[in-house]
Amino acid sequence: MLSLLLCAQLAVATQSIDSTYSSQALRAMIARAAVANRQPPAEFRSYQSRIETEVSLLLRDTLGRENTAEVEQLASTATWTRDERYDLHVIGYRSQSVGVPYSTLSIVRAWTVPSLYGERLSFGAYFTRARTGDTLIAVHPFAADRDQYYQFSGGDTVATLRSGSRSIPIARIHVRPNFHGPTRLGAFDGEIDLDAERGQIVRMRGRFVVVGHEGGIRSTLARAAGIVGVVYAEFVNVQVGDKYWLPAFQRTEFQAAFPMLGQARPIFRIVSTIRDIAVSESGPIANAPDTAVIPRVRVSWAPSDSVNRYDQWQRGIGTQSGAVHSDDFDDLAPDIWRADGPPRFNLFPNATSRIFRFNRVEGLYTGISPSVDFRNVMPGLSVGANAGWAWSEKTTRGGGYVTYSRNKTIYGIRADRSLVSTNDFALPLDNDPGFAALLGSVDNYDYLDRRGAMLSVTRSLGSVDMGLATLQFGLRSDHAEQARLDKGPLGGRTHFSPNRGATDGRYALGSADLELHPNVTGDFVQPGIGAKVHYEVGSGDLDWQRIELGLSARRYFGPISFAAHADGGVVLGASPPPQQLFELGGDQSLPGYSYKQFVGDRAALFRMFGSYRFNIWQHPIHFIRNYFLPGLSPGIGVSAQGGWTELSSNGAALAAQQLSATGVDVPEITHGTRATVGGGITLFSDIVHIGVARPVDRPAPWKFVAGFGATF
Repeated sequence: MLSLLLCAQLAVATQSIDSTYSSQALRAMIARAAVANRQPPAEFRSYQSRIETEVSLLLRDTLGRENTAEVEQLASTATWTRDERYDLHVIGYRSQSVGVPYSTLSIVRAWTVPSLYGERLSFGAYFTRARTGDTLIAVHPFAADRDQYYQFSGGDTVATLRSGSRSIPIARIHVRPNFHGPTRLGAFDGEIDLDAERGQIVRMRGRFVVVGHEGGIRSTLARAAGIVGVVYAEFVNVQVGDKYWLPAFQRTEFQAAFPMLGQARPIFRIVSTIRDIAVSESGPIANAPDTAVIPRVRVSWAPSDSVNRYDQWQRGIGTQSGAVHSDDFDDLAPDIWRADGPPRFNLFPNATSRIFRFNRVEGLYTGISPSVDFRNVMPGLSVGANAGWAWSEKTTRGGGYVTYSRNKTIYGIRADRSLVSTNDFALPLDNDPGFAALLGSVDNYDYLDRRGAMLSVTRSLGSVDMGLATLQFGLRSDHAEQARLDKGPLGGRTHFSPNRGATDGRYALGSADLELHPNVTGDFVQPGIGAKVHYEVGSGDLDWQRIELGLSARRYFGPISFAAHADGGVVLGASPPPQQLFELGGDQSLPGYSYKQFVGDRAALFRMFGSYRFNIWQHPIHFIRNYFLPGLSPGIGVSAQGGWTELSSNGAALAAQQLSATGVDVPEITHGTRATVGGGITLFSDIVHIGVARPVDRPAPWKFVAGFGATF
C-alpha cells in the first residue's frame, strides 16, 4: 500500500517567483544555518538515548473520528556515532490488535531519525523490503545545493525559549519545493524553527513530496482512480549540554485516500519520544564523513525473555498515538483535502455503498455520486448528489445535499430516497456494501425504503476526539420492502432469509445525538471511556419516541487488557412501528442465538472481555520475505455477552408480530437475561481464541469454541 501511496503523492505546483529567498536577511540566515547544520560540531562524537515508540494502524472517518485497529509499542536504546552508524536495540515490545493479521514491522524496520544534520534528510521510517531496507530521501532544505530545489520565506522571530542559562530566540522559516526538473529525490514542504543565535534546527514540521515521476504507470493509475497519499513528519529537538539540538520527539504519518472505497482515510502512524540523551565528546571515530549523511541503520533485539519481561514503560499502550490526531496537519494537506482553494469537483462518494452495493432487496445497485466543494468562492459550502439503479428491484434511488461548515459547526440539508437498515446497536464501521451477500449469500440486515428531507446541525465539542453533538429535524416516510433474490450469484447452497416486515407511514422526525470520546468504542484498541446518547421522536402516521445509551471502555494494566461495551434503549408509544423495536440475536448482537431471535421495546446488550498476556513469545514472527506475523503472545481470556428484551405493552406486542409479515418466525422476548460466558487461551494479541463457552441463562453443557476475536 505504501509504495502506491508514495507514487500517488506528487508535488504540488509552486508558482515561480523572482528570488529563491524572500529577503536578503533571510538569505544570510539560511546560509548561516546551512553551515551550522552541515555536520555535527567537531567535538560531538556520539550519543546514546532511550526511545519509546508506537506504531499504529487507524481508519479516519469523514467526521474525523479515528478508529485504531492495531498498536505496537517498542522500547529501544539508540546509539549514534559520527561515522553515521545508527544502532537501535529493542529491549521491550507489546501490542494490541483487533484482527490485523500482520505486524507493522512488515512495513517498517526502523522508526526514528538520529539527527537533522546533513545534506540529505530521511523522513523517519525505514521500509522493510525483501532484500534491503530503504527510506524516502529528501534534499535537506539547508543542503549546499538547496537553491536548485527550494524557495524560502519568513525568518521572523516567533517565540523565545528558556533552556538552561540561555534565552533562545526562535525564528520560523517557510520552505517550499521548487524543483527544476525530474529527480529521484524527495522534497520537504513545511516550516523549520531555528535557534536564531546558533542557526541550529529546533523543529521541523511538514510533508515530504515526490517530484518528477508523474509519467509512471503506477502514478498514472493512481491519479485516474483519485488515489491520494501524503507523508507528514514532525521532528522536535531539545538542547543537550547547552550545545547540541538532538531529537526529543518524532512523528511520521502516512495518510491515504482511495475514493472508490469512500472518503475514510487509512492512516499509518509512528510516534516516538526520546529521553536520557547522553553525548560523548571523546573517543576515536573511524571514517567520519565530511558532512552528515543518511545513517546506516541497524536494528537488533534483546533476548526474547528480556523483551517479554520489560516493565519500564513510560506510557500506557495507545496513549502516544492517541494523543495526536490526523487533523494536526490540515494546513499542509493536499488540495483534495483542503477547505480553501478554487472550487473542486469530486466524482467519488463518501461511502462506497452510494456507487455499489448488493443485497437481497435491490440485488445489484450501481450509481454515481458527484459533488462540488465551493471553497474560496463560498468557503465551507458543499453541494452533492447521488443517483443509481437497483437492477433486481428495477427502482431508482438517490438524493441531494447541501452542507455549510463554519468554525466547528456543520449545517446541512438533505433530501433523498434510500434503502436503510433497521438493525440495532450497530458496531463501528458496520457498513459492508454487500460483499458477504454477493460472495456467500449472507445478508444479516433487514431493510425498508425511506424517503424524506432533513435539516441537521453537527458541532464538535472542543475537538472531534473530545465529542460531537448533532441535531436533526424534518419529514420522512417509511415503506416496507421484500426480498427479491433467493441467493447471491456465488452463494452456493446458502439462501437469503426473507426481509422483515415494517409499517408504512409518513411522519415528522426530530433527533439529538451526543458522542463523548467517539474514538473510544471498546471494539478498537484505543484506551479510554466513551459514551453516546441518542433521542428521537416521530409524529404523524407513525408515532414513537426512542432513547438509546451506549457506554464503552478499554483499559490496559500491564499484561491485563479489559474491554467492555454496553447498549440500552427504550421505545415509547402506544403503537410503535415495528421497525423501531429493538431486535437482538446472531453474531452481530448476541452470539449463540438465532438471527434477530429476540425483540422488545425495551432492550439491553452488553459485551465484556478480559485477558492476561503471558510474558513469552511476544516478538513478531518473521514469516516469509518481508512479512511479519504478530507475535504468538499467548494469554488466558474470559468473556461474557448477553442481552435482554421486553415488550411492555399490547401495542409493542402487536408491532412485534408484524415483523413476521414476510414469513419469518415471530421473534420472542428473552424472558430474563440471555447470556453466554466463555474462557480459554488467546493468541496473537487476542486475535484468535480457543476454549469453551456455555450459556448461563439455562442448563447447558460447555462447548468447545474457536475463532477470531476476543469473544468466546
